[in-house]
Amino acid sequence: MNIENRQLMKRAYIVLLVFTAISISAFAQAGQYIYTFLEIPVSSHINALGGANVALRTNDINFALENPALLTSETDKQLALNFTNYLADASVGSVAFGKNWKENMFAAAVQYVDYGMFEARSETNEVLGNFTAKDVALSLMYARQLEKYWQGGICIKPIFSAYESYTSFGIGVDVGISYAREDKGLYLGLALQNIGTQLVSYNKELEYFPFNSMVSFSKKFKHAPIRVHVTAHHLHYWHLDYTNNVYATTLSGAKTYDTISFVDMLFRHSILAIDIIPTKNVYLTVGYNHRRAAELRLLGLKTIAGFSFGGGLKVYKFHLGFAASQYQKGIMTYQFSLNTNLDWVKKKHVKTEEDNSSN
Repeated sequence: MNIENRQLMKRAYIVLLVFTAISISAFAQAGQYIYTFLEIPVSSHINALGGANVALRTNDINFALENPALLTSETDKQLALNFTNYLADASVGSVAFGKNWKENMFAAAVQYVDYGMFEARSETNEVLGNFTAKDVALSLMYARQLEKYWQGGICIKPIFSAYESYTSFGIGVDVGISYAREDKGLYLGLALQNIGTQLVSYNKELEYFPFNSMVSFSKKFKHAPIRVHVTAHHLHYWHLDYTNNVYATTLSGAKTYDTISFVDMLFRHSILAIDIIPTKNVYLTVGYNHRRAAELRLLGLKTIAGFSFGGGLKVYKFHLGFAASQYQKGIMTYQFSLNTNLDWVKKKHVKTEEDNSSN
């Protein structure tokens, strides 16, 4: 593809992203969504970064689930496993695998949430049996270089949900674009997540997807082992409160009403994080999500709600990751990640065959 065609493709892709954001923004309302499990951080590093990042184009395939434009040459044959001990003993997990062909980058992933076993009871409190609740999403991703520093990507997501006898099926789409200058440690990304609709609803009434428009900036300093991240989310919709006047609950149960200020609302759209990278095989991360902190606070009780912490380590051919984040006092989530490139398995097998033939 020549330079002129690449530039034309890049401009067309940006116009598509902007047009899609404008067309959907009129329908977005805080707290009126289905399939909200799609907003759960998919990996430990993303969790530690505050729950979202659509810019960091590295060797971690999990970031492509945030922005499909973040697939790289290093995600070829990469396998990623993630597990989260989530709220109320719900289990959250995902599996992702990447495969490249020439200039085309592909990946597939499965995300699931198992809410556990529930006891069904009648109106008279008679035990009727047990039932389960589950959400599952399949992600099919594609990315391609638009020009030297730019990439575009798209992800198609069939989604199935089953709560007792109620089921739902929908199709979602993510589109994104990323800019990476690895020589300068600079990464920018724009993504439109969860553009979609229900095809089969729970009760014959179609509901909205948790659409999100996001921009992220990541910068690694040349002479310091530090990388900073800033993410702006829900750019299409300003009022992230659930009512015009929101309230906080005290320990005694009383409700204190307040109006969100302009500055407070501005920071509810932002996530701040920092990576400390002492070596290429180790990282430590601290993130802060102000919206999470503001919405889950309890007056009169100090917590670290909104903060997230994590780290990663490369051991042999495996990348191990861990993250912890607090939602309220005594309520923590823990996430574990494992990444490896299966290319080393093939090379080891070939080497073994060569050694056997030489003997």
